[in-house]
Amino acid sequence: MNRTLGHLQHEMIVEAKKGFPILLAGAFVFLLFTLMPFVFPIEVVRLIWIFGLGAIFPIGFFISKILGVNLNVPGNPLGTLGGIVAAPQAFYLPVFILVYMKIPDYLPFTIGLLAGSHFLPYLWIYKSKAYLFITLGACFSALIFGGFFVEHAFTLVPLAISIVYGMGVLFIGRELKGSRN
Repeated sequence: MNRTLGHLQHEMIVEAKKGFPILLAGAFVFLLFTLMPFVFPIEVVRLIWIFGLGAIFPIGFFISKILGVNLNVPGNPLGTLGGIVAAPQAFYLPVFILVYMKIPDYLPFTIGLLAGSHFLPYLWIYKSKAYLFITLGACFSALIFGGFFVEHAFTLVPLAISIVYGMGVLFIGRELKGSRN
């Protein structure tokens, strides 16, 4: 059967539920990041930022399994595209390490901007305006709080991103509900 692009997108929207479990995991991880400066020395917090990001996908995958959401959508080339879009984040790690070594106070700015920007293609893949909000919200939060309020960036940036991701999950929920009607 030849499936049109519209059918492939619809399948991704229905099966993967627009990928909201990953955003839910991100909201949780960034909320934890917000609390880290109150518990650990800043040197430890910086390392947690770099390596703690790796927890988002496994937590999101776990959440998807609990909720019965199929993030993989096998046989759908848009699922493959979604994976390809997410994969470049692995190449951000050397950037994060370099920022950590040279200008560690700008880790929230760098991580927030790069992590936020990677969501833009999902606007098209999932036909979701929520992903535009997520991209712009995360990027502007990182730019403003991480660039202009550097002394508070390790609490303000993750709190803002957690809120943006959480709101994104709510917006996606509304989009999914609206598409059933």
